[in-house]
Amino acid sequence: MSKSYISWIRQRVGRQKIFLVTSSIVLRDASNRILLQRRTDFDVWGLPGGALEIDEDIQACARRELFEETGLEAGKLDLVGIYTHPHYDVTYPNGDKVQQYTVCLTGRLSGGTMSPDGLETSDQAFFAVDEMEALPVPHWYWAMIRDAERGGPPAFTPPFVAERPSDQIQLMRQHVGHERIVAVGAMTATTRDDGRFLMVRRRDNGAWTFPAGYSDLGENAAHTAVRETLEETGYHVTLERILAIYSSPTYHHTFPNGDQVKNVGTLFLARLESGEAVPELQEVTAVSWLLPEEVLQTVPDFFRPLYAQVFANIASDNRSRGGALLD
Repeated sequence: MSKSYISWIRQRVGRQKIFLVTSSIVLRDASNRILLQRRTDFDVWGLPGGALEIDEDIQACARRELFEETGLEAGKLDLVGIYTHPHYDVTYPNGDKVQQYTVCLTGRLSGGTMSPDGLETSDQAFFAVDEMEALPVPHWYWAMIRDAERGGPPAFTPPFVAERPSDQIQLMRQHVGHERIVAVGAMTATTRDDGRFLMVRRRDNGAWTFPAGYSDLGENAAHTAVRETLEETGYHVTLERILAIYSSPTYHHTFPNGDQVKNVGTLFLARLESGEAVPELQEVTAVSWLLPEEVLQTVPDFFRPLYAQVFANIASDNRSRGGALLD
């Protein structure tokens, strides 16, 4: 795919609402001020960032967009949170409709020369948070800035779904056929007191994985996680924290029918609340509770490194912002 993903998918689906995976960066200077840019599309101030391309992960996207739009570079990037609630839906001036699946990162200025690109950014400056109050800053950027100021575990909104959600995959497939699309979703790592994890055996490939699925337009990532877990296993769970955001080309997948996807998702740590094992037989053939070493023997090869890192993360109970993986 030589052109940008946005251009490619919009030529096929038109202006109707789709999920769009984007990055935003809370970039701080030596005085702890935050970089804002004046956007040319809405004529507002916001955080640097942009849309994920098919062949990159979310960190690479954030760094590329930061440099292209501002001329600046960042050091180590940590996760602030995910912003997928329909409350953050956007209609662009050209009529394109989007439900955001925005991953916000934070880091320190490490180099570069301040140079707004003049295309997406007309001006930029570092501001103290109290100086931003007088600026026109959209509410989704304020949510990210406040979460970055708060610190602690990465932020996410509680499960939410609109009255009439719609299937993102079905919407796009009727326009793109089997071609690769960016498909967003969520997984849960649900654990019991005995250290075992809730796993499902998938019907399409026979592999054992965490319960997972694609988001419907109209629901946030947290709702996807609890809904898919209930549908696939019969268990009700409560989400505790974000363990990982996965977005790299490692997670490209081709289904038996030829459909190609770039999987982008959020992995949550979850706590079992109630229910009993009832496999959803259209997608899974069995439900089981496995020890981490058993899981690593059974998961698909491309997921094994991520699962290994997740188990190490849980074992260390690392609840700092850096504890969430960006893969």
